[in-house]
Amino acid sequence: PISLLHHTNGNGIYNTSHPLLERLVGQLEVEAPCPYNSIPYDYRMSQMWVEGTLGIVPKLAPKIMLNEEGDNITLSDNRKMFSKWAQKWQDEDPYRFTKAIHNYAATNLIPRHLGPEYIIHGAKLYSPWDPSRTEITLVISEWFFDRSLNLIKSLDSKDHPFSKVIIMIPPSATNDHDYSIYTKVPVTLQFRDAPDFMDLCSAEVSTEWFMITNSYHLVANHVDLMFTPGKFVPVIPFTPATYP
Repeated sequence: PISLLHHTNGNGIYNTSHPLLERLVGQLEVEAPCPYNSIPYDYRMSQMWVEGTLGIVPKLAPKIMLNEEGDNITLSDNRKMFSKWAQKWQDEDPYRFTKAIHNYAATNLIPRHLGPEYIIHGAKLYSPWDPSRTEITLVISEWFFDRSLNLIKSLDSKDHPFSKVIIMIPPSATNDHDYSIYTKVPVTLQFRDAPDFMDLCSAEVSTEWFMITNSYHLVANHVDLMFTPGKFVPVIPFTPATYP
């Protein structure tokens, strides 16, 4: 939604003497008993402004629109009021952006990712990969004999942490490539003795950590690996899930 993309984060700087903010806060108080109260205040204020400037009324989840008896709740129509606010203050651009503040919204970062901002909201800072402390192997799942050549040939031109490469190939494949022609990273071929989905478990990795990909991918120009500052173990982002 436009109102979400352009909302001012709750940790922004607010002009408490501005009449528009007084009206926005007053409307939040009016809406306290209704379903709009389920929306974070900073996002809700942006919805009011977008509704006034563009006429876009926010849509709420159907379950939120039910009262305790299960009947639909009818919300008041505020478009005319919000439109009056927009007509009065739109020209002075009440929502302003600055490079001094940045909202990273709980993004995992290393110091290299930070910009010129002085006030940071939501960033989770980790340590970058340190080659003197950790070696990492790249395991490549291959189903033919030469599909991984594109990845290998471009490896030295990338900023990556891999000190070794293992290519997992089918037992029936023939491969006589001299990979030292293409990369300085030592490359080992391993014939798989289990189904390809077992490469994750059967690759003979000698380093403490490894990453796995397949021959249809290339290494990014800059591989940013994150490690915990204390124990220096890799950080793996994930989305929590619940199961029925």
